[in-house]
This record gives sequence, C-alpha cells and structure tokens, in this order.
Amino acid sequence: MPRLSRYLQKQFFAQALTIFAAGALLIWLMQLLRLFDIVSAKGQNFFTLMGQSALTTPTFARSILYVCFAIGLARAFRAMQASRELHTIHAAQRTGAQWHAVAVFTVVAMASVGLVAHWIEPKTRQTSAEWSAEIAADLVGQALIPGRFSEVENGLIFSIADRRPDGTLVEFFFDDTTNADTRRTYFAETARVFEDEAGFQLILYNGAIQYEGSARQSLSQIRFTQYHISLSSLIEAAGPDTGLEQIDSITLIGDLLNDAISRPDSAVNVLHGRFADMLRAVALCVFAAAVCGFPDGRRRSRKFPIELGILMVAFGEQAISAFAGGGAFHYVPPSVLLLFSLLLLWRKAARASLFPSIGRQTA
Repeated sequence: MPRLSRYLQKQFFAQALTIFAAGALLIWLMQLLRLFDIVSAKGQNFFTLMGQSALTTPTFARSILYVCFAIGLARAFRAMQASRELHTIHAAQRTGAQWHAVAVFTVVAMASVGLVAHWIEPKTRQTSAEWSAEIAADLVGQALIPGRFSEVENGLIFSIADRRPDGTLVEFFFDDTTNADTRRTYFAETARVFEDEAGFQLILYNGAIQYEGSARQSLSQIRFTQYHISLSSLIEAAGPDTGLEQIDSITLIGDLLNDAISRPDSAVNVLHGRFADMLRAVALCVFAAAVCGFPDGRRRSRKFPIELGILMVAFGEQAISAFAGGGAFHYVPPSVLLLFSLLLLWRKAARASLFPSIGRQTA
C-alpha cells in the first residue's frame, strides 16, 4: 500500500471517528435522560440506568453511522483542499493513491454499518429485552407497593393489596393495553413470580380474565384456577422492538431456510432493511468523494457547508425510502443515489482528465 494512501486513510478515519464519537455520545446522553425517570421510578440503581442507556444506543447509532463516515470523508477532503494538499496530489498525478484510499475507506464503512446492523444492534436489543424482563420481574415480585397502581412498561399496569413474607402477591390486578384491538384485565386472589428455562413467569391463582374488544365493544370473562403469563413476552409486546429485530442476520437466515419463522415476509423485510443500510454507506461515501475529491481553484468567501449538504441528501434519501415500501424497494433510493454519485464522479474525472482514456475522449 503506498505511503500516500495510508496517510489519506488516516485523515479519513480520524475525521469519521471523531464525528461518530461525538454523535454517539450525544445519543447516549439523550437515552440517559430519557430513561432516567423510567428507571428511577422502577427503583433501579445507577448501574441499570447506565447499562440500559448503553444498550439502546446502537439502535440509534446505526442511523447515523454511515452519515458520519460520509461527512468525515468530505471534511478530510475539505481540510486537504484548504491546506493545498489536494491540489498537490492532483498536480503530481498521484490520484491513484487517493482513490485507493477512498475505496478502502468505503469498504470499511460498509463493513462497519453491516456489523452494527446485522449483529451488534440485534444482540443489544435482545440483551436489553432480557434485562427489561428482569427489571419487570423484580418490580412485580418485590418492588410493587401495596395499594398503588404501578406502570411496569407502557400499557402494563399492576396493583396488589399485600405481599406475604414468602413473596406471594395478594389480590393481584393486572391491566394489559398493549394490544390495540383487545384489552385484557387480570384478577387473581394470589400470584407468584418465578424463573425457569423459558424466562420469568407470572402464575395467577383463582382469578379471571376480562377481554374487552374495541371493534365490537364487547366484554367477555374467563375464570381460571391457575394461569401462567410470560413476563418476557409481555415486555416484548409493550416495547418498540419486535422479536425479529432481536435476531442477528445469520440466525435469521438459518431460521428462514429451515422454515422456523412464523412470519417469513417480515423476516425478509428486516434483512432487506439491514442490507440496504450497507448500500447507503457506499452511496453516501461515493457522493462525498464525488463532491469534494477534486481541487477547486475558485476562491469564495462563503461556501455552503458540506456537512449540511450531506445531511440533507441523507435525510432526503431516508424520506423517499420511508414511502418506497418494504422488501426489495429498500434498495431503490440508495441505488439511485449511488448511480447519481458515480455519474457525478465520472463527469468530474473526465473534466479534470484524470484518466487517460477519458481524457482522450473528451479532448
């Protein structure tokens, strides 16, 4: 690898990592503030607050990672243009090392986004969901205050009249409004929380379940002697995450091949979204290289901030993707952006006569 290429890569990665570190820190602080009241209301400690905020950060960091790579690449080019280094590289006809560094940087950006989308984010979602189930079990089993209604998760409200020394909950009440179509209310004389190989379980004794349907405005009731509820499934239904988004892509593909997924269309849509993020990283990096990778001899007192330009392009692409539909349509907006960026790069290279064949054609 040429020394110039290594130098350029250091400049690119230094800018990208600096921007991503600042963005990730900001996201983590926002998550910390968002979860502070929630975790403190559940009687959890500072370690739980820090851990939960850290586990929810990769979900949001995935949305900015490829943008940070593109902005870092553009800022590095702008800095080299300001120091006249970019002019020297082109004047000395060392552009091969420059585009080699850009190619390596783009591949690393794509691989980094893929690592976060396919493995890190699903694993952190899964760990966060399991931890939330433990918090809910602790809250239901130990921290519920008799005579007070407590919201464990969004749409899950619990209440007890008393707690016996052995942990048995007396006059247990539970209202579940996580399903928009059906509201379920549980009553039981006693209840207990225990953990088995399937996770935390809530066992109700001598009670009833009331189902209230929103469509027909109907109310039905079923009485039981003993009833088991999985707290993990309740937390999963109440949270924004779905089970498919907590599975890494390798496991998800294996389950699809083995027909082990009950919703294969949703699983395929999740995979398309993850692979589309990798394509976005390539498209945005190529766009940044096409816009900023060539020396500009014009002296202007004010220049449009390239960071804002890349943010606007990324926002526009995401907005179009949101309305393009699921499945393979995930790839359409980033593919259009990639094609436009390649055409822009080719046009600028032809104008600068960087490649001999292009130079002869345009002469």
